[in-house]
Amino acid sequence: MPQHVTQLPRNTAGRPVPGNISWYEADDDGSIFVTSNDELGGHITCPCTPGRGTPAFGEQCPVRQREFMVQRLCGLCTKGIATMEQLAFVGETDAGYYLEPPLHQDCAAYALQVCPRLHAAGDRIEVALAQTYTLMEDRIVGMTAGGELRRARFAFGDPMARHLAVLEFYLAVPVAPTRQTGPEWVANRTQSVA
Repeated sequence: MPQHVTQLPRNTAGRPVPGNISWYEADDDGSIFVTSNDELGGHITCPCTPGRGTPAFGEQCPVRQREFMVQRLCGLCTKGIATMEQLAFVGETDAGYYLEPPLHQDCAAYALQVCPRLHAAGDRIEVALAQTYTLMEDRIVGMTAGGELRRARFAFGDPMARHLAVLEFYLAVPVAPTRQTGPEWVANRTQSVA
């Protein structure tokens, strides 16, 4: 377990909770809060506090997700990733973009080994390594008749998007990534450390 991960809040089973995860308190009714400002336009906010309530593994806090993406913070341990350090993105094979914030390589290796969902996905999960990334905006543009949210991707900072749709997340697009399946990357990493 990377040192910074040991300092994260834990769930009732004692597992460290990644920094980008949403937390729900007992009285939370699941409402989505939308606010607006000149910088972001309409955007989803989140009242959760890490360590208070119950973590919702697999669900990201939109406020922290956007902060981590803009500030190059690790989605697991919450610490900054140095500009000379290669970033790790973990997601579906050949993904063009990532909803999860970047990770330190040590944090990515740890997550791939202990997260039941990532571990079970096997070769369907890929690690993309890159020095840098660009951002896009994932915005809600409406709702279908069946109650499903309709989304669109916009260029980062697009002034028209602020008026057309509600920002939920940023999407990271790695620049010139190298890719390996999760299990292959962990095995190669383990061999090079040994």
